[in-house]
Amino acid sequence: MHYVFLLAVVCLVVYTVFSFLKKPFSKTVRVITGIAAAALSLIAGVVEHSLLSVAIGVTVCTLVAMLLGVVSEKTKNEGLKNFLLIFSKAVVMTVIVEAVVFNFNCYHLLKGGYEKADLDLNTAAVTGMTQSGEGYVSAGDTASVEFQNIDKKIGTIVLDMHSISDNAGVNYSIDFADETNASYYLRTGLVKGEVWNKIDQTRYIVCDFSGKVSKIKINLSGMGDDGKNQVTLSAVHINDPYPSLFNYARFFIIVLSAVFIWMFKRALTFRKAIDAQAFNTKAVTAILILIAVFICVMMSSITMTSRDFSLDTGNQMTKELVDAFEDGRSELDTVPSAELQAMENPYDWSARAEQNVSALWDHVYYNGKYYSYYGIGPVLTIFLPYHLITGHYFPSIWATTIFTSLGLIFIGLFFHRLMKKLFPDIPLSLYTVALITVYASCGAWYCTIISNFYEIAQSSGFCCVAIGAYFLVKSNIFTKGKVKPHRLLLSSLFLALAVTCRPTTAVWCVVAVAFIIAGIFKLKGEKADKKQYIVYLVCAFVPFVLIGGGQMIYNFVRFGSFTDFGIDYSLTINDFTKAEYHTQLAAIGFYDYLFAPPSFSGEFPYIGTNISTLSVNGYYFIATNNGCGLLFRALPTFALFAAPFALKYIKKENKKKVAILFSLVAFVAPAVIIFSIWESGYGVRYMMDFAFEMVTCAFLVIFMLYRHLKGKDAKRIYENMLLIAMFAALAVCVALTYSYFYPGSYVTGHEVGFENFARIFSVFNT
Repeated sequence: MHYVFLLAVVCLVVYTVFSFLKKPFSKTVRVITGIAAAALSLIAGVVEHSLLSVAIGVTVCTLVAMLLGVVSEKTKNEGLKNFLLIFSKAVVMTVIVEAVVFNFNCYHLLKGGYEKADLDLNTAAVTGMTQSGEGYVSAGDTASVEFQNIDKKIGTIVLDMHSISDNAGVNYSIDFADETNASYYLRTGLVKGEVWNKIDQTRYIVCDFSGKVSKIKINLSGMGDDGKNQVTLSAVHINDPYPSLFNYARFFIIVLSAVFIWMFKRALTFRKAIDAQAFNTKAVTAILILIAVFICVMMSSITMTSRDFSLDTGNQMTKELVDAFEDGRSELDTVPSAELQAMENPYDWSARAEQNVSALWDHVYYNGKYYSYYGIGPVLTIFLPYHLITGHYFPSIWATTIFTSLGLIFIGLFFHRLMKKLFPDIPLSLYTVALITVYASCGAWYCTIISNFYEIAQSSGFCCVAIGAYFLVKSNIFTKGKVKPHRLLLSSLFLALAVTCRPTTAVWCVVAVAFIIAGIFKLKGEKADKKQYIVYLVCAFVPFVLIGGGQMIYNFVRFGSFTDFGIDYSLTINDFTKAEYHTQLAAIGFYDYLFAPPSFSGEFPYIGTNISTLSVNGYYFIATNNGCGLLFRALPTFALFAAPFALKYIKKENKKKVAILFSLVAFVAPAVIIFSIWESGYGVRYMMDFAFEMVTCAFLVIFMLYRHLKGKDAKRIYENMLLIAMFAALAVCVALTYSYFYPGSYVTGHEVGFENFARIFSVFNT
């Protein structure tokens, strides 16, 4: 029946080829081959159950494609006709890829000579397992089962086993001896993988042995000495056909990607400028915002529970600071141990470990009291009010979800407003791929599943900066339109709040001051009177003075200094009170955050990390060994190097102002942020501090150069490069986000979901 199914696929290929031809008999051929493909695949699926899922998918999708083809030929609307034609072709091509590429293992036994058989466990040499009924149960963390004198060709091995835990995989490796090697010598551990209860296909192992196999040894591990993942092995089969699977999630991803490419290149709506279709531009922006927020919420929901809003515990931001503020104190309730207070240098991590002194990790210790370095913004806006009202502590996972979602919403609104003001003539297609690229590379995805106080500070600061940036653009202080002081007030308010969430964001407040000064010169051009100047300055600086002043008083109360946030007194990786600045150490972060290229492999997620410490002879903390430089996360960022060339298209009277403001956002502020966090080391979530700003600036350069390109061919090449860069950014984002969270302890109880997600994109291993 595999041959029948392959014939069905051949019919689909013919169907697709003739769908592109304009010959008189093309329609007849399409109808015949389409019906044949559907019928043959159904026959194969009914006769052989393992092909049923693919057969149903092939049949349904072929009939849909045929129907759309007929409808498209009858419609008078050329746009709809073109869409239906490309959609039907995408459906058929995707079915072919699904059946042939992603189900490649299903045809592994087609060449013949593989006899189905059950290997007798009673004759096997079993270690680390005890017999129980007709099977064997693991007695420890490792076990092995060896079969001798098999003397058969083996194309597949099926491990009929299950473990107590549905959320833990059992690792296996197989040693084998075939006709090319009579013993296990150099044939140990070449076959390896994991078996999961809820993923049936993981029990099937496709083998590429030569000739007859004399013996195999199956090694199992990861079962746990405590019995938490005890495994029962019931049988071992050989040469059972590998089960097929039509993955509908993968199918729709591929089809929608193909349709998006067509819309980008051919759809008239996407070819028009955004100022000529305000509604469509808003609609696209809204859709992308909703998708981004939906993905954020779905990721966060992995660790959400029904008990979240009735918590009686929390971390140093959700509980400890809340309790302290309710008691009218700046120090935390917990009293440092006598051993910690007696230490000569309590900030030395090694000394605390060697003397076995207990201390609250990453808390600030000063003058015999515990404090929190992390910002009070989220505490005062969410955590404290919630506890006062309900008596419970607000869940951190919901806080990071809210902050991250709001940040994503306002990035979309900010980007829309900015492009509408500066580049209303760019086509909607470029606008769309640019916003998708910004979202993919912004780094917000690292503050979803995990929700400690680190992620709260990061996501809340990210949120406030995004809102502040949006209202800064809305204020018109550097774009066309009359200056709006009340919107500038909101911008200053949220930028000031950002500092109370994450002190690093103070850099963006300084940048905002430069824009405010530029706005003063614009007011001069508008011939503003004295009252307008006063209103403008009050709106611009009062939030900074009030909120910044409050933060400074809070600092003084704790540490006797208006500018000391207390990070030097943190009980963490290093004694920051004695840490010395070294340019070489700061350069590590500069390289890893911006320039480190990704690594590649042949297995999902295909793209990996390439973090480096540059062989610097000193201590640099790598908090998360995951990621690559922003230039490779978002390839358009390379356009920043072309900024001087784009500057020549700016009017002479504005050139100096534009150069200063652009340089502050694109180069100076990110560099200051990267160098300022060298003590904390490398953490991929720190990308949120500067990524979307830099990538947005890169697109400003790109669109300026695009605007002045001569010839349609040059613009078409430019557009195609940006389209490829968008898909590359999505691939890097998915790969690095996946490997950041899994494998690891962050997704306990949801491992099967991550494994299933990986299998969507795993070629030859569905």
